[in-house]
Amino acid sequence: MYVQLRMSTRLLGVAGNFLLFAYFVSRSHESRWLQRAGECLVGLSVLLSTYSILLVAEDREAFLKLIPFSRVVLFIYGILLGTVGFCYVPGLFVYDVTFGLVALLSMSTVGVDMRMWYWTQRRGLHYWNQMRLVIDNMTIIVGAVLYLICAQRELPPLPVKEETLPTKDGKGRDETVNKKLS
Repeated sequence: MYVQLRMSTRLLGVAGNFLLFAYFVSRSHESRWLQRAGECLVGLSVLLSTYSILLVAEDREAFLKLIPFSRVVLFIYGILLGTVGFCYVPGLFVYDVTFGLVALLSMSTVGVDMRMWYWTQRRGLHYWNQMRLVIDNMTIIVGAVLYLICAQRELPPLPVKEETLPTKDGKGRDETVNKKLS
């Protein structure tokens, strides 16, 4: 069961990266829904990976056995990966957290998923299924790097206070509005 969860989670991320690639390749950037759909799929994939690494017994045990200082690293990894996922889904600071996504997925791919002997000999997973998981992870990492290359950093608009300009009779605009309302 956990293998199906791992594979389908990675496939969501791969599909999201292909949607993002289609958005960046298209000549007109008017179809912003492609970018949002891709970001949502990647975010959902990252959130499901966070769930898997923290709560699914097989993935958690693999992380704890293969990574040094495992409990502390698992806690930090879960918090950071969950933060990345929660930023991708609403589309907030996606450019910034993509750096973290590249680093976190690279480390977990090298540290956990590329240990073929563990997954094939100890867990009984077929070699090509594990290779597919590694290739899907690499696809998500390459898609995130392409996102960093192609996208422009967008910051949410900051609230700006409106200055009150004096009117002809010397009173501020806010005072005249308040007097008219009362």
